[in-house]
Amino acid sequence: MTTHGFAGVSIDKVATEAGVTKGALFHHFPNKKALIEAVFDRELAMLDKLLDDLLAKDTVDYGRFTRAYIHATFFACIDDRLSSALTFSLCARPELVERWDVWMAGRMVKHQKTDNSLQLEVARMAADGIWFTHLLHGGKLTTKKDLHALKQQLLEMTHAT
Repeated sequence: MTTHGFAGVSIDKVATEAGVTKGALFHHFPNKKALIEAVFDRELAMLDKLLDDLLAKDTVDYGRFTRAYIHATFFACIDDRLSSALTFSLCARPELVERWDVWMAGRMVKHQKTDNSLQLEVARMAADGIWFTHLLHGGKLTTKKDLHALKQQLLEMTHAT
């Protein structure tokens, strides 16, 4: 699933890669949709944990969530634990995009006192754009050095002026 995205997922392939029978897979996931949703939930939980860890280390209130989000998106560009093929595939499933939107709206309500400004929204959207562009090009568009420079530029936008 991580190498072919959701479009390339077949129950046979997943069962083979997991080293289980199709019956065992269906015992836990009644269909492909349920499997994909479970993987999405796992990815979102990993992102939540990463964000919470980053938030705990940041002592400056203004822009705190946005800085954590920028760090997390750039981390996703260079680390397989937030799978690029999997993350990119989410965009093709409207029901998962809707779940992402609900998740993000909840985060924004939680952090509205520290991250409710147009400049911070621009920084988050730019981070999303860089993440998505990086995924579209299979990680070959930007070097780690370029990603670092882009991240630093966005982080500068998160400090009160």
